[in-house]
Amino acid sequence: MSEEKLVPKLRFSGFNDIWKKVNLGEISKIGKGFTPSTSNPSFWDGELYWLSIADMNQGKYIKQTSKKISLEGSKNKDPIEKGTLLMSFKLSLGKLGILTKDMYTNEAICNFKWKNNNISTEYMYYYLSSINIMKYGSQAAKGITLNNETLNTIPVILPNFDEQNKISNFLSKIDKKIELLEKKHQAYEDFKKYLMQQIFTQKLRFDFNEEWQEIQLKDIGTFYRGHSYNSTNVVEEGLLVLRSNNIKNNNLDFSLSELQFVNKDCKDHLALQKNDIVICMSNGTRKLVGKSAQYMGNYNNKLTVGAFCSIFRTKNKLAKYLFQTEHYKRNLYLILAGTNINNLKNSDLEKFKFNIPTNKMEINKIYNLFNALDKKIDFNKNKLDEILLFKKGLLQQMFV
Repeated sequence: MSEEKLVPKLRFSGFNDIWKKVNLGEISKIGKGFTPSTSNPSFWDGELYWLSIADMNQGKYIKQTSKKISLEGSKNKDPIEKGTLLMSFKLSLGKLGILTKDMYTNEAICNFKWKNNNISTEYMYYYLSSINIMKYGSQAAKGITLNNETLNTIPVILPNFDEQNKISNFLSKIDKKIELLEKKHQAYEDFKKYLMQQIFTQKLRFDFNEEWQEIQLKDIGTFYRGHSYNSTNVVEEGLLVLRSNNIKNNNLDFSLSELQFVNKDCKDHLALQKNDIVICMSNGTRKLVGKSAQYMGNYNNKLTVGAFCSIFRTKNKLAKYLFQTEHYKRNLYLILAGTNINNLKNSDLEKFKFNIPTNKMEINKIYNLFNALDKKIDFNKNKLDEILLFKKGLLQQMFV
């Protein structure tokens, strides 16, 4: 891009005008919300929508709120009108959304009322999505925030109104594709969850008559706690040590930004083998404890897991799915619910009980079903990741 001429790298044909640089306060009147007193019950549970930052994870369009206020709680103020662009500017900076109905918001969310008709709300949504809002904030007691002055001085680069619409319409089509892939991904995940619940409770079975047997995890495999090292052992190349943040959505993430290498070797039994299951045993965030992923043998060199993880080594084909069942998650909850320590021991998991088939053909049928479904989920997720990356690249090139 040329900063002097304010022309983007990627542009639709037919547009030659130089873009204008203005401050956000020049083109918009910036309003802020409020929070009625929580000590007065008459202010709450009314019919008026009231938005908090926690509700701003709905994507481009904001359709609902988790709380409502009464007419009395509204302080007789007018609501923010449908079609208005909102942005969080405290606590969690830069969350954006466009209202699909009239709403009120809390004081950590600002709204933009354009001072002229030559500003496209959709364009401004994408433009503000493309910049790093954090760099305009200042450090406060509760994190980085924006104030009236910094909000008003955020720079905005504007093409003419027709080009604004051309850009936003194009990006909207990409968003619709992303939304469809996200819905498809969620549908696959929900279907898998339903099948697992039905199959592992034996409400749904293939055509086999043999009784299932109750087993403990120690009956079908062995647990090994991970490899210990300290910060002085961390190097740029060496033994790869997988940690809890490498376990994502029941898969192991080998992206370079998440990998850690050490200059220590590990004992032979701690070197990961194909089909080993990696389990997060300890983490500062309780919801991450117990998450798991199977190692598919897709790393060329020796690797192991850190001390906050364990390896479950088994030849049982269904083992990786046992760790994804609701039964397993309920067991985890019972262990962790009564303690302030987010930590599992191998002995905790060894005792977990499951019902599994005795017939190898039935085991293979169940495994093949879930394996085929996993492949569909992974394929769709890869397509989603690709289009998200494509959109990110567009945002970097379509705006000055």
